[in-house]
Parts: sequence; structure tokens; C-alpha cells
Amino acid sequence: MDNQKMRQAFDIPHHANLFALIYRRATEMYGEKGAAAADEGTKLYGNQRGRRMAKRRLKDDRPLNMESYLLYGEWKDKNGLSSSSVSATAPVYCNRVQRCGWCDAWKAAGLMEYGKNYCTYVDKSLVAGFNPQLSININSVLSQGGQSCDFEWLGFKIENERQEADFAAKSQALGDSATKDFLYHSGHLLRAMKSALARHLGQQAAEEIREKAVGDFAGMYGEEMADALVREARQDFSEIDY
Repeated sequence: MDNQKMRQAFDIPHHANLFALIYRRATEMYGEKGAAAADEGTKLYGNQRGRRMAKRRLKDDRPLNMESYLLYGEWKDKNGLSSSSVSATAPVYCNRVQRCGWCDAWKAAGLMEYGKNYCTYVDKSLVAGFNPQLSININSVLSQGGQSCDFEWLGFKIENERQEADFAAKSQALGDSATKDFLYHSGHLLRAMKSALARHLGQQAAEEIREKAVGDFAGMYGEEMADALVREARQDFSEIDY
């Protein structure tokens, strides 16, 4: 499979299950210490993504506010595996996720126990990485038994049709220029998780967890996709391409 087709083949389930496979190996091999190290990996991954988003926003000479955060998200649900709606626009902008591609992937693979902590840390870490002065409230989480995932994006609101049209126009102007494919995101996840595991468990432990998790990934998706994942993880994910 050529590089472009491989990038098109990767999607939310690959990213979701890679995380759960790493988390499972970390906890099976190192117990509570492994779980804590994997949680730190989730935070690191989120922080790094947030900082990358901030770099793009600063390059465009825009403020690092919550509106910017919502506009500069790095992924798109190309195959409609999730569904969400705006639940409030003021006094705080809120959205509700009724269906989540990550959650569905973990359910289908029997990996919910190992995937759910991703939801505990990743979004708050993303926001903190983008701007440590920003924060969000997460009032319900699907993977942890909620009926939906409910987010409050503190510091942002839309109070009238003019503001709504302005936000939509900014989103349309940006298009997909800030988004990355899920091979990229999966490679970044593998690299960040390994880095945190090495920091908290030691280099040898991190190598063992990574090797076994990638083997598990190959068992689910094939050697070709696992090899592409390993190659992708070699790059510097702090850099931006515009």
C-alpha cells in the first residue's frame, strides 16, 4: 500500500485501539505503576498536541483564546464515526457528544477498561498545552458510563447571529489546513506514550511495552499498518508544516 492510501486507511479506531493496547500492556506488565505512567503519557500527548495547535495560531498572528482552540483542532471525523451537537452557546459555549468513535472502537475490541482513561486526561491536557490559562469543564463521559460527553468551553460564548456567522466564517476560511491524518496522530501517540513510559518506568520497560503493544496492533490490523505506524513515530511531532 502506498503512503497516501495508508494515510487514508488509518482512522479513529486505529488511534483508539493503539492507545488501549499500550495501556493494557503497561498495566499488565507493571501494575499500578504502569497505569500511572500511561496516564502521564496521555497528558504528554495532549500537551504536545495543544502546543502544536498554539504554534499554528501564533504563526497566523491570532490570540490563544478558547475560540482559537476550537477553530484549530487537528482532526476531522472523515467517516462520521462520532456525532455531536451544540448544547448551549451562552453564557458558555457547550457541546454534547452522543456517539464517540473512540468509545465505539474500545467497545468493539473489548478494550474499554484500558481505553477509558484517555478521556480522563487528553482534552484537559490539550487545552493546557494550547494555553495554560484556559480551562474546560467535562461534565459527563461516555466511556465512563455517561449518556454523553458534555463539554463546557470556558471563556467562549456566542450571543447573537452576527457572532455565530463570524465563527462559522473563520472555520470555513481555515478549512482543513490545521488538520492531520490519523496515521500522523497514531504515530505521535506511540512516540509520546513511549517517552513518558521511559521517563517513569525506565527505557527498557518502555521498549518492552512498545514492542508488545505494536505486536498486538499488528495482530489487529496487519503487519503493514504496524510497520507504517512505527515509521511515522520517528518524526519530530513538535514541528508544524505551516
